[in-house]
Amino acid sequence: MQMGDTPRRRYLGAVGCLVGGAVLSGCVGGEGNGDDVLGDPEYAENRPDPGGVSMDELPDLDGELTVYSSRSETRVGELLEYIDDEYDELTLEVRYDDTADLVNTIETEAETPADVFYGSESQSMTHLKEDGYTAELPDDVLEMVDTGSVDPDGHWAGFTRRFRAVAYNADVFDEDELPDDIFAYAEDDRFADDIMWPPDQGSFQAFVTAMRQLHGEEETREWVRSMVDDQNIEASPGGDSALAQAVGDGEVGVGLTNHYVVRDHGGEDLELTFTSGDAGAMYNVTGGTVMEGSEQRETAADFVAHLLSAEAQEYFATTTWEYPTIDGVDPLDELPGTDEFEPPELDLNELSELEPTLELLREEGIL
Repeated sequence: MQMGDTPRRRYLGAVGCLVGGAVLSGCVGGEGNGDDVLGDPEYAENRPDPGGVSMDELPDLDGELTVYSSRSETRVGELLEYIDDEYDELTLEVRYDDTADLVNTIETEAETPADVFYGSESQSMTHLKEDGYTAELPDDVLEMVDTGSVDPDGHWAGFTRRFRAVAYNADVFDEDELPDDIFAYAEDDRFADDIMWPPDQGSFQAFVTAMRQLHGEEETREWVRSMVDDQNIEASPGGDSALAQAVGDGEVGVGLTNHYVVRDHGGEDLELTFTSGDAGAMYNVTGGTVMEGSEQRETAADFVAHLLSAEAQEYFATTTWEYPTIDGVDPLDELPGTDEFEPPELDLNELSELEPTLELLREEGIL
């Protein structure tokens, strides 16, 4: 995947197609894509035909499937409705809710009706796996996914990847002035009183968990404490979205976030840079797992495969601005190519060890 003219570590500010806060998408193809490829009309046009396995090549879906989705209806509802409409014999029931609420529901239900859990990050799927709620996916489904975006035990498959990033206001900082070491942001006086993070977000907590795993508990605690005591870091009033807005508006010069946030907050002032080889350069995945107690496990696994199809991956690329997990579907030209990132080596299953992270953040007065 090539990043074209986009410099390494720089994410071009661009605006997604938004109406009332919802990302518009539709059955719009690129050059020869045809009407069967989903995607944001603004970004799907003139893209090459997606590679990978088409939905037409996958088994038909039939029966009743219940999906618990911690990805919002705004982001993926149209894709799931499209799949439902493609098969006359399929009835798809989707429950959208926060990750924690869905996981708690599964754990408290005497017998969950869910056939598929659609996770907004790997740690929720790993948690359910470790508690015995999920089943192994067939090899032919797992083989659709690229290395690093699939559970080594075969219980979940990643649908998209999102990378950690540093958002910055281009009127305040030049890209080449910003460090590529996450620990430098706790030491450099330039960021004092001018940096923000979203501590209540699962993606931020996964990042701190990765820091614990990669750099140790003591170094992580020192970093968190320095961010608070020395840099006087500000908590975002509304997650990653409000953080991106604050950086773009110049309320703060720098924010710790995910790469896709400028999708909804475009403009010349908001740009992203990336650290290298440390927890600040980690990525996480959204993905799916089949529930062990499902009476439709084969169909559920085929449904997971549909979200790894060429059409679905093109949809994800152009509407969520995340990175596909199959070969043959490129990220948007507005994004760096994946070969430009330098993530650390990290087993995503380790991100499920969340409680020590929450305890650390509570002890340091972050939560």
